[in-house]
Amino acid sequence: MALNPTSGHRASYEGISPRRQAFNRMLQRGILRAFRFGTDHWLLIVNTVAAIVFALPTLGVPLLRAAGLELPADIIYGVYGFTCHQMPSRSFSLFGEQMALCHRMSAIHGAFLAFGLLYIPFRRRMKCLPAWLAAAYSLPMAADGFTQLFGWRESTWELRLLTGSFFGLAVVWYTFPHFELLLGILNRQLRSELNASEG
Repeated sequence: MALNPTSGHRASYEGISPRRQAFNRMLQRGILRAFRFGTDHWLLIVNTVAAIVFALPTLGVPLLRAAGLELPADIIYGVYGFTCHQMPSRSFSLFGEQMALCHRMSAIHGAFLAFGLLYIPFRRRMKCLPAWLAAAYSLPMAADGFTQLFGWRESTWELRLLTGSFFGLAVVWYTFPHFELLLGILNRQLRSELNASEG
């Protein structure tokens, strides 16, 4: 089938029925609208996902186990086991049940969510955290984690929470302004494409 481009973004396809052409145009507009929605509401999407990712292991697992729902709790616990050691001595408990994240990972996810929500009112004015400062914010967690890993010292839950929170802050402060800029550019391009396809 030969593609014969016409003016702008419109194209006619030889050998394709008008009904199929209309379906193709509708599908294209639907995809463009979906991507545009994502670029318009990326912060809402990211914060919603962050809330779910944080709540499932810290609230969901203890609540499910306290209610006697072991299977869904075990599934969530198993999934988070791929990213966390889940040592009982280094994890909080709720309702007498262990959370599916350790102190440090709970702090990282909790800080990411908290600072992601705090970013909302400041998103138009906040500048990106310099890379060297983002690294500096991450160094305390690395130092705390590695010195404990190699047996040189034993960390405390307070240090795990503090250093994990600094890392969560660094991730948000460094990445979110970049997302704001790049997705803003993409959003304008998608608006242009959508206007052209509907014109």
